[in-house]
Amino acid sequence: MSIFCRFTITFCFILSFAINGLAEDNVYLMDTIVVTATRSEDNTFDVPTPISTIDEQRLQETAPASIADAIADIPGVSMESAGSWETSPVIRGLGQNRVLVLYDGDRETNLWAGRMPFTPFMDMGSVSRIEVVKGPASALYGTDALGGVINIITREVEFSEGDQWQMENTIKGRYSSTDNGWFGRYELAAGGKGLGFLLGISGRDVENYTDGNGDEINNSQFENRNLDLKARYALSDKQGLTASLRINQIDDMGVPQKDPSAPYSHFDRFDTNSYKLGYEATDLSFFENLKARIYYVDQDRSFKGRFPSSSSPVYNLKSNDIETSAIGGSFQGLIPLGDRHGLTAGFEAVREGTDSTETQLIQRNSNDSLARRLKFQPVPDAERYHYGAFVQDEMHLMPKLTLIAGGRYDYFDASAKDIEFTDSRYNASGAQTSSSSEINDFSDADDSAATFNIGLLYRLTEHYHLTANVGSGFRAPDIFERFSTRGGGSQILIGDPDLDPEYSYNYDVGMKVRYSRFQGSFNLFYTRVDDYIDTVLQDTSFISDIPTYKYVNVQDAELYGFDGEAQFAFTDSFSVFGTISSVVGKDRDSGDRLNNIPPLNGTLGVRWESHLYDTMRYWIELSGDLYARQNHPAPDEDKTPGYAVFNLRTGLDIPTVWSAIHDMQLTLNIENILDKYYLSHLRKDDMDFIPEPGINIIAAVQFGF
Repeated sequence: MSIFCRFTITFCFILSFAINGLAEDNVYLMDTIVVTATRSEDNTFDVPTPISTIDEQRLQETAPASIADAIADIPGVSMESAGSWETSPVIRGLGQNRVLVLYDGDRETNLWAGRMPFTPFMDMGSVSRIEVVKGPASALYGTDALGGVINIITREVEFSEGDQWQMENTIKGRYSSTDNGWFGRYELAAGGKGLGFLLGISGRDVENYTDGNGDEINNSQFENRNLDLKARYALSDKQGLTASLRINQIDDMGVPQKDPSAPYSHFDRFDTNSYKLGYEATDLSFFENLKARIYYVDQDRSFKGRFPSSSSPVYNLKSNDIETSAIGGSFQGLIPLGDRHGLTAGFEAVREGTDSTETQLIQRNSNDSLARRLKFQPVPDAERYHYGAFVQDEMHLMPKLTLIAGGRYDYFDASAKDIEFTDSRYNASGAQTSSSSEINDFSDADDSAATFNIGLLYRLTEHYHLTANVGSGFRAPDIFERFSTRGGGSQILIGDPDLDPEYSYNYDVGMKVRYSRFQGSFNLFYTRVDDYIDTVLQDTSFISDIPTYKYVNVQDAELYGFDGEAQFAFTDSFSVFGTISSVVGKDRDSGDRLNNIPPLNGTLGVRWESHLYDTMRYWIELSGDLYARQNHPAPDEDKTPGYAVFNLRTGLDIPTVWSAIHDMQLTLNIENILDKYYLSHLRKDDMDFIPEPGINIIAAVQFGF
């Protein structure tokens, strides 16, 4: 019997034992409040939407280096990556920019760089909670929410409501052994008499990591600096103004390559500046709450790499610069319509723009002379306007039945300037022998879509809730897919302004269980995607004889599967937990499997948590991440073996250390404790040559003063 069969049987046994053994137990009273599922505060047990959360205590205990690390154990969520830092989430088999990533409810990441939204644009030390909605959420959030929504929520401003000025300092630090990585953050929270602010300054320096064989993964380093500031001013007891600033400067972010001898491959600049202003009110006229925000985001990235050729005595010096910006605003309000209705409505508008340049110098190994020059704009001078309006009604039809119904309309208008792609060749003496160029003509494009969602929650008993959801989602082609001209001497990838948006229909049924000692949920889902966008090799080359791929609407896809999670406390101190998820993705016409579909996977763990001297809390946790074999890859993918990785986590909370130092937390984690060498199935562009990190000892500390 395989390890995964044994794991599945164990998970089902725990679930059955817990449910049968708790029939007379009291209801668990500590609720988790979320805002992403309905755009207003709700208890997770009382909404039909499949949603998982990572709270601040869990973030402190796991001490993740990135958002990807923080949510990797959520059932139904996997990561596609090229190294440790260039990562994108996959929810129920849909990934890249088919998952909308929000920062404090705003779409800062899926504007132009939705393909790598987990690049550390935000300091992990500022994050207080992460909410993950699984399944299409376009009826509330518009484009890109085809697979789901991940909302990264930062710490709130404190002390503003106090009568006296207050101040709190916090220090956070982290060290990881596999990459000799250091992280430090200083945080100042202060406020009083209606004004409060939260200031954070941090830095990270990480070297190349080592895999389970002890080999160093070249070009996997990372270095950045971050400054974030949030402020709030109370206009009255019911109204307030908010402002935030985030400056993140990535000085060095490596991108691993297939040839480990590549001297360098990295972003030597990847800077993000974000500015926000907001207005919030409660009990204002006929609004129960009202929120309005405007924001501006600009990003500037520069990539440089030197790549040897495996077939010719040459090497490629590649450099590009891409500048993007976005300005947007949103408005939403909750209007109570009696005791049984709550109507949420709003709109948003965003304008995004891009500009770029790239040069590739192909030089001879013998004397470093120039053999060929490619010059082009990977993304042209382009802009896209996005307008969306939504409405949602939460109706309590009877004491046991809640209906949430919503709809949204989105409109896009995109345009780009034509670009020139030049290919020049030189002889050994440096004289130009030929030059060819092509113009990529881009036409204007517009898209629109109407989406809906209907969710039902039936309170079977006080312990069991049944859920059902029917909804649609869509994704408008982004600027890359419509207007790009990227690549080099080995291949070129060009966009198509005439692409149709992807559109999906989703069906989901599930059950939520909650007792004082047991919590769990389980969902079955089916998703159908029309006009799925992918790249296809063209019969003719765009320029010279370079193989050319183009973004096209290639297939109609379907994905189906299940995911679940459970936690059972045998005693006040000892508990077990587990997750499980499975998804199958197919082309509906050919029956071929889709790319980047994770195999059956899950987690299983035990935890002991207690107190020393009635004040200090300590915990120790052992868990395993288990992945089955991927025996059904896409036609252009390889099969991957299954694997199991085990992690040990422990720590101590000390409320009072000395008179000046308090709320100290010490964390010691050992990831991949068996130092296993393994490859993840989900590697960006099928980069199965990049193994995962080996044994990693993580030490973290946090305290206030």
